[in-house]
Amino acid sequence: MKTQFECIPCILRQTIETARLATSDVRLQKEAINRILIYLTDIDYNTPPPALGREVYSIIHRITGNNDPYKELKHKYNALGLAHYDELLRIVFKSDDPVMMAAKLAVVGNIIDFGAQSHDQVNIKESVQNIAKIDFEINDFNRFIDDLKKARSVLYIADNAGEIVFDRLFIEILQRYYPEVGLEFKVAVRGAPIINDATREDAEMVGLDKIATIIENGDNAPATLLDRVSPEMKEAFTNADIIIAKGMGNYETLDDRTELIYYLLKVKCALVSKVIGAPVGSLVFKRNESFMGK
Repeated sequence: MKTQFECIPCILRQTIETARLATSDVRLQKEAINRILIYLTDIDYNTPPPALGREVYSIIHRITGNNDPYKELKHKYNALGLAHYDELLRIVFKSDDPVMMAAKLAVVGNIIDFGAQSHDQVNIKESVQNIAKIDFEINDFNRFIDDLKKARSVLYIADNAGEIVFDRLFIEILQRYYPEVGLEFKVAVRGAPIINDATREDAEMVGLDKIATIIENGDNAPATLLDRVSPEMKEAFTNADIIIAKGMGNYETLDDRTELIYYLLKVKCALVSKVIGAPVGSLVFKRNESFMGK
């Protein structure tokens, strides 16, 4: 997905928030913001927004010396997600369709995104309490189950810290309800800190390493830029029978691929809403329409 004019205000909001988190030195905050304003005057609009985000955060890191300004918030939301875990399990097992409910919760977990919104806008408890009233706006869940039953290897491309607790739940439920398939899960996380995106540290904090193989993608873009990721990530992407891509960033960078990808996300901006065909605020479980297989 290409960058549009509408992306610029969002990038500037992220810039200001991150600069303030990165340092209390107003002089450095101003320097970072001014440098990014200059950078934005000559960007390539043919690139996806996360590619710009990678450079924006690199500028902030270089100027402030802080390469992980969201570290405390990531730990906070990992802990908060874990604190809700037993409640999430109860919701799943009380449901008439536990696997579908776990899928919905995994997508609801995508609200924990500080790139698309400020961290003070996230309300996990409210979203979980309303889960019974929520349906997927784009719902390819049944096709996913059909594809899953023919698969062996799943590459699960994670998005954010905190959200990965919901991902862990979904993976555990899939393993529980389809043991005969013998699914092998690899969970891809970022290779270095960027916004509140999940890294290996986050994955291990929430216990994902106990149920899946964790791989670092070798890059610190807030999405998956396949021309920049590690050989290990490229191999996992190429060899996976199914790819689950979480979040808007991964949709923005992988929407033109032809592999069997399921995009799981909450729509948080008007631009993605227009491209994907679902209203802002809705939940999406979408099969890649460009998949070259059956």
